[in-house]
Amino acid sequence: MQPSLMTVAALAIATCLVAQNPPPPKPPADPAPAPVPAAKEQKAINLGDTLPKGLSCRTIDGKLQSLDELRGKVVVFHFWSTTCPWESMAEPKLNALSAEFADKGVVVLGIAANAGEIGSAPEDKAFEAKDEAERPYADLRKKAKSSNMNHTILVDQGAKLGRLLDGKTTPHCFVFDKEGKLQYQGALDSDGKKTDATPYVKDAVTAVLAGEKPALQTSKPYG
Repeated sequence: MQPSLMTVAALAIATCLVAQNPPPPKPPADPAPAPVPAAKEQKAINLGDTLPKGLSCRTIDGKLQSLDELRGKVVVFHFWSTTCPWESMAEPKLNALSAEFADKGVVVLGIAANAGEIGSAPEDKAFEAKDEAERPYADLRKKAKSSNMNHTILVDQGAKLGRLLDGKTTPHCFVFDKEGKLQYQGALDSDGKKTDATPYVKDAVTAVLAGEKPALQTSKPYG
C-alpha cells in the first residue's frame, strides 16, 4: 500500500525538525588524572661523594642537629644499637676516638636507625614533658648513659641516613672530610673482639686531618 500524501508530508516535517534541533552534545569526559610521580629513591653515596645538604636529625635528647652545620669539620658516623652485642666492644673504642680528636675539629656521631629500637616518630611537643622519663627515646638515653657515650647520638627516623650511607651493621662506620666528602667506609677496626686491633677509623681520621686520603678507604663492616 502506498503511503498517503499526508503521511509523507508529516514524515518530512518531522525530519526537518530533527535536523533543526539536534540533540545536545554530550558533556566532555573528565580528563584522566595526571600520574603521580614515583618517590625518588635515595641512592647510597660512594667514596668521594659529598654528603647532600639539607639533612637533619633529632638527637636522643630531642634537639635538631643540622648536618650542614658540620661542614668544616671531619665527621665520623657510626651506626649504633642498644642491643647489639658487638657494641660492648665498639662503644669504649668510639668514646676513646671522640675524646682523642675532640679538640682537633673532629665530630663523632652515633646513628640509631633500628626501627624496633627507635619506634615511630614522636611529636615535637612530646619532648616538652616535664618528666624526663616520659620524653621520647628513654631507652636510647638510658643505654647511652650506661655506656658513658661522650658523643651525640642521632635518631634516624625514616632511615634517611641509613639509605644514604647504606648502613648495614652496628658499628658500620663512615668518615667524611671537612668538605663533606666520604673518605672511608667500613669496619671500626680490623677485629671487633680485640682491643689492640688495627684502628681503621682512627687511621682514616688521622689521614684526612693531614689532608691525605686514607691508605685504606673501604673494609667489610662487622656486627
